[in-house]
Amino acid sequence: MNGKKIAISIIGLSILLGGCSFMGNSDEKEKKADDGTTPVAEYKGQGFIFVDGDKSKDIVEKNEAEIKKRAVAYMKDTYKTNVKVNNVVPARDAAVVMVEAEEPIEFHTSVIVGIDPRTKELNSARSEEWKVEGAIISGSYVKAYREEFGNLDTFTKTMAKKYDLQGLNQTAINKTHASGYEKSYYFVPVGGDSTVVYDAYIKKQNISASELQNLFSKVDGKFENANIVLHFYNTSKGVPKQEKAEQIAKDLKNETGLPKGNYSVILYDNFIVDRVGLPDGDNVRVEDIQK
Repeated sequence: MNGKKIAISIIGLSILLGGCSFMGNSDEKEKKADDGTTPVAEYKGQGFIFVDGDKSKDIVEKNEAEIKKRAVAYMKDTYKTNVKVNNVVPARDAAVVMVEAEEPIEFHTSVIVGIDPRTKELNSARSEEWKVEGAIISGSYVKAYREEFGNLDTFTKTMAKKYDLQGLNQTAINKTHASGYEKSYYFVPVGGDSTVVYDAYIKKQNISASELQNLFSKVDGKFENANIVLHFYNTSKGVPKQEKAEQIAKDLKNETGLPKGNYSVILYDNFIVDRVGLPDGDNVRVEDIQK
């Protein structure tokens, strides 16, 4: 599966899993709750829930400490990685634990702790197929090219200011996203045949940046599957014009010192759908920008 398909599948899966849970204590908040959306700058994970999560909410809240413990242990035992828990989200006969790794690589992912529908007792922890593995590869790619990603941080901040756009706040990412390495203005769904990178990490978690560079070069010498998605949100109502996406794409093509990869530029409206933590409505985009 290539990186672009992975990026699409991440968004599609989140929409499929998303449920409904809205709360508000003022007229304005109640209106947002009815609409199911919140302006990007104000969204910090409120209302985020998975399908049928309302049915397991009480059990999840009662067992939250144990659920967190099992998720952390699962990541350590299975993937040799320490993580912190950012959110525990009720789901159908399960809790989805949003976790974040900070050392030796950085990434966001999720762990599922099942709930027996008959006994209401917790089951063992698990993860979606290739969910954590993909996140590890994503974080490894950033570690391999840390300086270049630092340049990308600067570039995306400059683009947001230049074109009057904004990114997601870090709290929203921490609580609702599980797509590998992600910052306010971009995420990195590395695709292709990168299992060799994952295997190398599992064998040696402190693998060096130079070793990772060699591995990525061997499996994808032209970096065609090293996908990097830049996403920005309007600061006013409405989807930005296509011309603005094309202007950013042009600036991207002319910028030097960035990570190699296949880039996409996507611009959204100024709203997040609360229940899924994802953009609301249409978008404009430019894809297949090879750096």
